[in-house]
Amino acid sequence: MPRTWAVGEVAAILDGHPEWAAEGGSCAGSAGPDPDRVGTGESYEAWRCGDLLLRVARRPVGELPADPTVEYAALHLAPDGLAPRPIALGESVIGGMRYPWLAESVVPGRVLAPAAWTDALRARLAAHLARLHARTWPGPGAVTAAYSLTPGRIDIAGEIEHVVAWWSPRLGPPEREAWGPLVGPMRAYGQEVAPLFADLDRFALVHGDTVATNILVHAGVPRLIDWEWARIGDPARDLGFLGGAVHADPWYAALSPTQIDAVLRAYAESGGLGDLAALRARRDFWLVLEAFAVLAYLLWTVAETPQNATPPTGHNWRPAAARSLLRTLPSALPGRRAPGD
Repeated sequence: MPRTWAVGEVAAILDGHPEWAAEGGSCAGSAGPDPDRVGTGESYEAWRCGDLLLRVARRPVGELPADPTVEYAALHLAPDGLAPRPIALGESVIGGMRYPWLAESVVPGRVLAPAAWTDALRARLAAHLARLHARTWPGPGAVTAAYSLTPGRIDIAGEIEHVVAWWSPRLGPPEREAWGPLVGPMRAYGQEVAPLFADLDRFALVHGDTVATNILVHAGVPRLIDWEWARIGDPARDLGFLGGAVHADPWYAALSPTQIDAVLRAYAESGGLGDLAALRARRDFWLVLEAFAVLAYLLWTVAETPQNATPPTGHNWRPAAARSLLRTLPSALPGRRAPGD
């Protein structure tokens, strides 16, 4: 079960690093104010201390879906102004288990619901993504190995099989009944687009999870947070997670083909990588693959820990998000139609 951090535990980390006062951390020491919890995600809690943000893991090492060293390395590679500035990476031992934490600069702004995004704001984000993707590598791989990557290609079949191998044994019979029929069409989709990925020979630092909840908007400027899924990979991945025909609150917006084309044009006009038609096809695939994996996660979460399906706001969002993906995902897969079509 994910843990909830107490204010005293967070304060103890801050007290152990008085040097962070120079970074704007104003909570260290008995005379300082208490840190404020400003967000709770799937894997981390975020606590603010002045101009410093401390992200503490809710799960121990070994249970986190991503290695925190990846996020720390990605923040060092990201261009200035697009991401938090990394300050320190460490861990606390609680009950014999290691819980990582990451100290970084505060990014101003707030999360907007997918429906609240305007065409102009999406165009601004596309320009930022073009800047993020400006530096290229000859092959894909881990951010932590960015300086030693050699020429290579993305294994699309492998990407799909990784999702299938991870989730198939974890889902119960009712969840497999809902998700299992999508596996074959997902594999067929991968075969259909594989030639596009075989032609891809330039790769970039990608955030890897550009959903609405990972973007803060301040004075009309979007900035990316939560870089735990960063990689050296296909720039189209970052464009895909903005949304499309497959959508679900609070992550992916319902975008029309015209709106998607506008985002891609803004990206290209800002120097983004790739042919528009190929970008469109690859970004559509990444959105579908992500939705395929997230649907399995949602079905598993609701089945295994139904009490966690309702956050303090009282909005039962996980079941609603799963229903949205069950409604919109099948039509995006070869040979499938949404219920009622």
